[in-house]
Formats: sequence, C-alpha cells, structure tokens
Amino acid sequence: MLIAMKRELFDSLTPEHLGRACIEPVLLPLRGKRPSVKAEVYQGLTVGQRALFMFHVWHDHACGSALEFYCWLAYTRQEFSYWIGIQAGLRFFDQESIIALLVEMNDVLEERNERLGKSLADVTGQDLEEDALLRETVDRIYHDYRQHVPDTFLTIYRYIRSHPEEFISFSVE
Repeated sequence: MLIAMKRELFDSLTPEHLGRACIEPVLLPLRGKRPSVKAEVYQGLTVGQRALFMFHVWHDHACGSALEFYCWLAYTRQEFSYWIGIQAGLRFFDQESIIALLVEMNDVLEERNERLGKSLADVTGQDLEEDALLRETVDRIYHDYRQHVPDTFLTIYRYIRSHPEEFISFSVE
C-alpha cells in the first residue's frame, strides 16, 4: 500500500515529518478498528512500511510524557504481537539503543509487578504518583528515550530517501 505523494513534497519533508507522511495515511483509518482489521492492513505493507508502522504505533502513543511511556509499555507487553512488532520495527532501523531502553523499562515493570503481586493489566498512572522511586526510574528512561528519538527519525528518513519505492508512489500532479 504505497502512499501517493508529489516529489516536491517528498523532497521538502524533514526527518521527523517524512516518516509520518509515509505511514499516517495507513494508520489514521485504523484507529478504533478491530485487531483483525489492523492485522490485515499490516500484512499488505512492505517490509519497510511494517517497520515504520510499528515504530509509530509505539512512538505516537508513548512520546508525550513519562506517564504515557510507562502506561503504553505496559499495554504493549499485554498485547504480545505489539511488543514483538515494535522490537522488530526498531531492529529493522537498527535502533538497538531504544530497544535496550524498552527492555529496561519492561524489566522495571516486571520486577515491580512481581514484588507487588500485580499484573501488567494493573498498571496505571497512579503508580507513578504513589511510588517516587518508580517515577524517578521512568522519568530517567523516558528522558533517555527522548534523547535517542531524533537519531531514530534521521535513520528512518535516510532509509526512506534511499528506498522510496517501499513507501511512495510519486504522483504527477
């Protein structure tokens, strides 16, 4: 499912905006849809689009705050296919440093839940209000994540520029 785009627009987009422009037309219509519909669309994507899709499934939900980062990680761990897909997408773009941060956050969640006898389904934003050490850890990991994101956008940008045929159908008008 290639995205129709004018060459001039493609050439003008910044690293952060090029990836979004290449996947947002796929993502937006899927909001609120059943997982089976999302899976069907995902299967119709190129390998590069799948990686970009999963990066944005992660980043767009987790980037706004440490709280969103924490809660979205717990959610994606519950939805195992998301967790595996996100890691695969990041690995495709050689983003091992971000994967390491997500794994570290996951380890923090698992240790905390085991210690408290809770499950991932029990994770809420209130956890960060009630546990200062958890809040400090999540804030640090989230900060580190945000430091790596510009490089991720740049890597994605370079990949798309080198392989536009995986993402774009250049329109004439």
